[in-house]
Amino acid sequence: MLFSYKLSDNKDKITKGTIEASNRKQARNQLVLKDGVLISLEPVGRAKRHKSGKGQILLGRIKLLEKVMFAKHLSVMIKAGMSIDGSLETLKENASPLMARALSQVLVDVRKGNPLSSALKKYPKDFDLLFVNMVAAGEKGGNLAKNLELLSIQQQKSYELRAKLKAASMYPTIILLAVVALTAVVSKFVLPKIVGFFTSLNVELPLSTRILIGSADFLSHYWLWLVLGVISLMTVWNTMLRFPNTRLILHKFILRLPIIGKLVSDMNLALFCRTLSSLLGSGITIDQALQIVSQTMTSEVYKREIINIYQKVLKGTALSDSINNKKYFPSIIPRMINVGEESGNLSEVLDYLADFYELEVDNTTKNLSTMLEPILLVGIGLVVGFVAMSIINPIYDLTSKISP
Repeated sequence: MLFSYKLSDNKDKITKGTIEASNRKQARNQLVLKDGVLISLEPVGRAKRHKSGKGQILLGRIKLLEKVMFAKHLSVMIKAGMSIDGSLETLKENASPLMARALSQVLVDVRKGNPLSSALKKYPKDFDLLFVNMVAAGEKGGNLAKNLELLSIQQQKSYELRAKLKAASMYPTIILLAVVALTAVVSKFVLPKIVGFFTSLNVELPLSTRILIGSADFLSHYWLWLVLGVISLMTVWNTMLRFPNTRLILHKFILRLPIIGKLVSDMNLALFCRTLSSLLGSGITIDQALQIVSQTMTSEVYKREIINIYQKVLKGTALSDSINNKKYFPSIIPRMINVGEESGNLSEVLDYLADFYELEVDNTTKNLSTMLEPILLVGIGLVVGFVAMSIINPIYDLTSKISP
């Protein structure tokens, strides 16, 4: 299938072209490799489809990557001289059904004369406080395109952090699922036959074989209770995460874990520095910025710490002096912030700190994968070896007694 596209480079020059791909998603992936920002992508020889989502049952939320591209594309279009409603119309035609439905309503509000930030504010699940306030600050200061560009950078960094965490957890998750599946198959189809054979023998079985038989018997009789137990634990965990006080206890426990705790801490520190830098760079005051940042934190511990910092700043304390909990904020953060406050380039210093902690997250995730791989392989090898020896040993003992 042939697609026509429009790209805008760093100088806001729009170029057109065509690309061959099996579907729109593959075409988008190919265009990512090209320099510039994708403005539109349409099949050649086909009428444009209005994807407003009418007549469809649309569930879920708009993906973070979609919001990154929305902010980036809208910034480019405004810089190129397009009106906001015309830009929204173009973006709606090339958006996913969920995004198209939201943009349809946003476009209606904008054409009624409402500010873009007010229209986006009606969708708090998709466009959070950070998104709305940065757009509002851009509208108020007359630099909406710049703020949208800052917003796209901030959202992209958040997306990359989440992607790194997912990539680090992918390998151990697959291995653990494979182990569970293998255990279930062996327990259901293999062990019952072997257990029946061994129990028919009037010989004393080795300890490992008795443990294997006992495990197989337990799994065959109580597997449903085990499944219900796992589901109950997951339900209790998710229920506890819904309440702030119990969520705080769980998040404190997570931060005390080796490796995982450092990873979560570095992620929240990177998010704190990057978001605060973007908000200050967009013209939002320090107290408003801290309020918004507290809502973007993934950890309840850091959320409450930032609320405490906000309350101190309201009383007139400098930001660097307000960050005094070294347990969650390393001393490098208040010291660097103090340098930024004295030199007048706090936003740039926070960007540097965000880069530093994002690099720490990257290194930790790589080390985590490197360490988990041999541990998981050794664990699987031990399980397989135990099962093999438990089966082979009694058979070998039996044949040795029968042979002359």
